[in-house]
Amino acid sequence: MHFSLPSTVSTTSSPQLSEKWAPKSTSSTSSRTGYFTYVLKRRRRVLYLLIFSILFTLAYLRWNDDEYTSHRAAVAKGAAPSVVLVVALDKNAVSSAYSKRILENRKRYAEKWGYEIFARDLGDYEAGNEYQFKDGAGKLRHYLKSYNKLPLIREAMSNYPYTKTFWFLSSDSLIINMDLDLETHILSKNRLGNLMLRDHSVIPPESIIKTFKRQNPDDIQLIITQDTKSVKSDSFIIRRRKDEMGWGKKKNRGGKKGATMFGYYLLDLWFDPLYRFYHFKEAETSALEHLIQWHPTVLAKLAIIPQRIMMSYPVAAGGNSPANKKKGDKNASPKNEGEEIRARYAGTGFESGDFVVHFEKCGDVEKNKACMKEFERYWKMTEKYKRPEKKASKGKGKEKPIA
Repeated sequence: MHFSLPSTVSTTSSPQLSEKWAPKSTSSTSSRTGYFTYVLKRRRRVLYLLIFSILFTLAYLRWNDDEYTSHRAAVAKGAAPSVVLVVALDKNAVSSAYSKRILENRKRYAEKWGYEIFARDLGDYEAGNEYQFKDGAGKLRHYLKSYNKLPLIREAMSNYPYTKTFWFLSSDSLIINMDLDLETHILSKNRLGNLMLRDHSVIPPESIIKTFKRQNPDDIQLIITQDTKSVKSDSFIIRRRKDEMGWGKKKNRGGKKGATMFGYYLLDLWFDPLYRFYHFKEAETSALEHLIQWHPTVLAKLAIIPQRIMMSYPVAAGGNSPANKKKGDKNASPKNEGEEIRARYAGTGFESGDFVVHFEKCGDVEKNKACMKEFERYWKMTEKYKRPEKKASKGKGKEKPIA
């Protein structure tokens, strides 16, 4: 039997293979491309916004972190001095004429090197006397006024939050050699490293507690000296570290305006009522001796340097006597630069070119004729640094005396 196919094919039949895999229409392709472009652009916008937010936040934090930008500008303009000289006067113990001469001495030195002066009266810091009490004999006890230099220094540190170095020098001392700046004379890393007395008894002559053998000068934040009997609190330096000030490379976590952890800690501890009313023999000096012996935190930040570096004694006080010189083998040569420097400043008496003279055990210099005579002799040595007098403006009369 013969069968034949139909002569025509229905239009509803399945498409040919070529038709199945034929490319889609142009309109469909363009619509999908547009959608992906839109999504990509939207994601880019989000990414750009995120990057911008991060950069803005970092810039804001850098600008706002302890007023970083304003601090840098202040340093550039000289508004943040590198060193502040702290001066404590007692108007009830010394005359105004003597106080003016002490201030003039400090101003001559400070102006030469661009330092600042913070001068206050000890009587302004009587707060704390509320701790006074009567002892077993019925005698009213209170701390000596000399302790008040500690809150005075603390206020100076608060008033100069970005200053790194604070030098306290007692009012019975004179700066003689003003050609020596603190940085090159004491504070630079190499210089301080050579000056530091390592493995050295903190209380002379032979105390058990000694300074560390190995210590980085950059870690030193308290610089003191000692004579043949004890440490001295008439001339000492408190330093801040950059990472405590809020504007160094490390971020400050101690609060704003350069939290000075060690400086405040030291002064608060030193001014504690327990020490003020303990009746130490040498008041705050004996309290300092106690601190550096029994508080490792203080000892770890401490450097003791030769006395004549920052506080010589007058010749009249026996400073240049053979007893105050360390005798040794004249043929022996120093092993290094540090030994050479320390050997040079082994004596305690003032020698030509020394930095500071301190009138030890003079008390009120004015009331002691011998001390006042010495004061006048050393004062003459500073006259070559006398500041030029400012001419008074026309119609305003003479210039007012230095306060």
